[in-house]
Amino acid sequence: MQESAYVAGDIVRIQLADSNGKGPVTYGMAWPSFLGEVDEVQLSSVAMINCQAQVGARLLVEKIGDQPTEAKTVRVQFATPMSSDEFTKIYAKEVLVDVGCITPDQLVDIMVNGQNRRIRIIGIEAESGSMLSAGDPAIVSRDKTRVIVVKESESTNREAQSVTYDAIGGLDKEVAEVRPVVETSLQEPEIFAEYGLQPPRGVLLFGPPGTGKTLIARAVAGETQAFVHVINGAEITNKYYGETEARLREIFDEARKQSPSIIFIDEIDALCPKRGDSEGEASKRVVATLLTLMDGVSDRVNDRLVVIGATNRPNAVDSALRRPGRFDREIEVPIPSPEARLHILLKKLGKTPNSLTEEQVESLAASTHGFQPSIAIKRHTSSDPASTTESLEVANDDVVAASRLIKPSTMREVTLEIPNVKWSDIGGQEETKQLLKESVEWPLKHPEAFQRMGIRPPKGTLTAKALATEAGLNFIAVRGPELFSKWVFRKARAAAPSIVFFDEIDALTVKRGSSGDGTSVADRVLSQLLTELDGIEPLVNVTVVAATNRPDVIDAGILRPDRIDRLIYVGPPDQATRAEILKLQFKKIACADDVNAEMVSLCQEAAMEAMTENVDADCVEMKHFDKCLRGFKKRITPEMLRFYADFKKKQ
Repeated sequence: MQESAYVAGDIVRIQLADSNGKGPVTYGMAWPSFLGEVDEVQLSSVAMINCQAQVGARLLVEKIGDQPTEAKTVRVQFATPMSSDEFTKIYAKEVLVDVGCITPDQLVDIMVNGQNRRIRIIGIEAESGSMLSAGDPAIVSRDKTRVIVVKESESTNREAQSVTYDAIGGLDKEVAEVRPVVETSLQEPEIFAEYGLQPPRGVLLFGPPGTGKTLIARAVAGETQAFVHVINGAEITNKYYGETEARLREIFDEARKQSPSIIFIDEIDALCPKRGDSEGEASKRVVATLLTLMDGVSDRVNDRLVVIGATNRPNAVDSALRRPGRFDREIEVPIPSPEARLHILLKKLGKTPNSLTEEQVESLAASTHGFQPSIAIKRHTSSDPASTTESLEVANDDVVAASRLIKPSTMREVTLEIPNVKWSDIGGQEETKQLLKESVEWPLKHPEAFQRMGIRPPKGTLTAKALATEAGLNFIAVRGPELFSKWVFRKARAAAPSIVFFDEIDALTVKRGSSGDGTSVADRVLSQLLTELDGIEPLVNVTVVAATNRPDVIDAGILRPDRIDRLIYVGPPDQATRAEILKLQFKKIACADDVNAEMVSLCQEAAMEAMTENVDADCVEMKHFDKCLRGFKKRITPEMLRFYADFKKKQ
């Protein structure tokens, strides 16, 4: 101590020397020791835990130059079970005074009834009213400092204290909207009082599940060092009369005592649904109680308390909650854009050993619309049995494989697929392929070209098949009863760019009045489909693709411009197309050398004929094709071809 110019009782700052100044910090008083070597430091077990030190670790010990800040309020929580009576609070305060210097997230040992107990400092408020961050020193005054003991059983969330804005990726815009509302209300509510205004007290975050609503609330709490009370709308409800309302009042009272505080209500639509004839009296009482409590928060200008609600069904929340003075701000947390997904991936991959190039990460961000960040880590095995986890590395193949297994969370209620079919898998039909590319791929992959040319892309295409592989788009196949789900087009908008595919659309869009009843179900379905195609809410980056073999029965209203405005006739294959189809089939079937490449595509029937003759046959021979051709009946008649040709001319 003499060589280091320390005096007994000096307050010192202790940190791991190898942490480059970024590791956890603890504080203590320097006292001489007659044990050990000159360059050794002895720490208590709790001090070693606070700075994450092990026996033999190199430490950086520095004397504090300036006098630490005097704490106005210190909130502590029992890390081990113990009573929380008034004597315990007084004794805990005396121990904190004797410690000399404390910092948020520090553990302190106290002796209660002859047994060692441990408390954690979860928040320190300075005399100026600001909240100290982990590592900031403070001293406890017997006369001026107030110690608040928080029970472990309270509905709180300590994890929020470790989350910061830097931990959030892809939500810069949403965070920028939340920060001024919440931070000013928590840290400087007197600014509003000077101008005779009431500070904002409520923020409603809405958006699909998994987009980061809870993470934003925790980050705000972590940055402001606010205490967090988490309420799950579905879990807090109680079957006994008045229990739910009483619990809500307790949480709001406790939040006021521990200000600055944030009350985070997750799934608020379950706690406060719209009041109506279908809702019971218990639900109406809960809504009324929450309305009264939030009005009480607004009336107290100096209360440093903010309520944050989260829901994926904002229209299901009672409208009285959404007026000014309650939830003053409503902020949407949408599906991340390609730029936001890139930001998320860069943050995630920055913590994971990987070999991905910048181009590969950008490609992944562009092709995972509607996906939540998820990385598959592949263990690269080695012949060396001593290989350790240091060999773990994420490669591009791992990410591609993971993206195929993961289904976008926004699309789990509908049939979603990106078909593994390419243009090269379809023989011939070059003109049809080009029309499909112009109608489906180009508007969604190159929207800037349409904007530059001053034209609008077609909204729909009438064809036999739609392929989304080449465009890498979300593909929603609507089959039968799924059309009656009111979420089909909403999900398509959420997962845009996407394709909604209606197979056999003639069954859903028959001419109005054909049933003889103007109020038939078919007419109502058609009216709803027309409304979705050109309604108030536009289909942005959503293309409707339909298929039919009865275009004559489809209502004319659906085939007009701005609805399904591109009609593509897919006729029977010509000779060149049949040759291409045959070549594709030959890739899958073993054929003898005597098979002529100009044969009509009868590969499936020929293969079955070969198996009928010999179940162990290795290949299909020309005789099998000859036999199939003799018994083959064409399904497309000249009358059918004339019908489609006439319909095409009319259009």
